[in-house]
Amino acid sequence: MNTWIGFSLVVGIGSTVVLDLWVTLVKKVLDIPPTNWGMVGRWIGGLAQGKLVLDTRNDKQPNTYEKALGWAFHYLIGIGYAVMLLLFWGPGFASHPTVLPIFIIGVVVSTLAGLAILMPAMGGGFFASNTPNPKATYLYLIIAHCAFAIGQYGFALWYAA
Repeated sequence: MNTWIGFSLVVGIGSTVVLDLWVTLVKKVLDIPPTNWGMVGRWIGGLAQGKLVLDTRNDKQPNTYEKALGWAFHYLIGIGYAVMLLLFWGPGFASHPTVLPIFIIGVVVSTLAGLAILMPAMGGGFFASNTPNPKATYLYLIIAHCAFAIGQYGFALWYAA
């Protein structure tokens, strides 16, 4: 299989599954809810209508289409981060993955994207400024994205083998 496609799918999907398992565990142990991907799907649907920020006054539960769209977006972003590893470090990275690039993309870039793009889009404000406890949100996101990066590294090593 083409290195770009194979690596991106294996690492992107695998690491996103690891993230989802992590947030499920956190939900069970600490009762911290994970991202509502259905609401993210609603936001994506609103982008086509020129709405850059989710209308948080609409408190209806997401429909099936919004849920599917949000979950697809979530996994496509995971694949996109795997593509970034190859774009910035070259296709040889798929054969010899290292920790620093995965830390940069899997922790730093993904956390900053969540805080600077997704959080404001979902009504949480820039860098979670509209959340009840921004510092707790930072900690939660950093730890979650560390789990994502561990998944990236593990699946990158598996793919390289």
